[in-house]
Amino acid sequence: MVMKLNHRQKLIMIIFIVIVFAFIFYTNQLKRKKEIYILSESQQETVIEYQESQNETKTRKPTIIVHVEGEVIQPGVYELPEESRVFHAIEAAGGLKSTADRKQVNLAKKILDEEKIYIPTEEENLPNSSLDQVVSQATIVTTSVGSNGLDINKASKEELESLPGIGNTLAQRIIDYRSEKGGFQRIEELQNVSGIGEKKFSEIKDKITVK
Repeated sequence: MVMKLNHRQKLIMIIFIVIVFAFIFYTNQLKRKKEIYILSESQQETVIEYQESQNETKTRKPTIIVHVEGEVIQPGVYELPEESRVFHAIEAAGGLKSTADRKQVNLAKKILDEEKIYIPTEEENLPNSSLDQVVSQATIVTTSVGSNGLDINKASKEELESLPGIGNTLAQRIIDYRSEKGGFQRIEELQNVSGIGEKKFSEIKDKITVK
């Protein structure tokens, strides 16, 4: 049985339908505006992060890698800003020991990438009292520090400990692993050593090599 609506009832129903459609339309528009706002905010954050990354890249200064040995508190391999002097390398190595003979060292000399700096004791009598001679002699000595970084197949325990995040325990594990496996074939193999994950490896991969 079909119910017949009078004119007034029809008008009320039409108004109700219009209100429902208007509400749905308004709700959808409000939701769309909110999504656009969130997207815009996300894009803005992405732009800011990119700009900060670009600024950091532009302000990053070139560095050099040097090997400090002899009468310093913490001998090892250090990364220093380009144009650094000998005294900067000594400071990075913890300073001079009381037995160091600073008279034989030119603290003001500029150092170059891949140089080995040796600090003598007071009992040692070097052929030339200038550090220029000390550094030039060091290039003749065969070390595990090459042009591409520390050779983890030849490095001593002390040299391994000079790498960022590598302490006494990890250095010994590296030595044990290479002895067991007959050496490293690739630097990535270092991640097989217990305690060296992806994060720690990323911190040292530019400072090591395999020969």
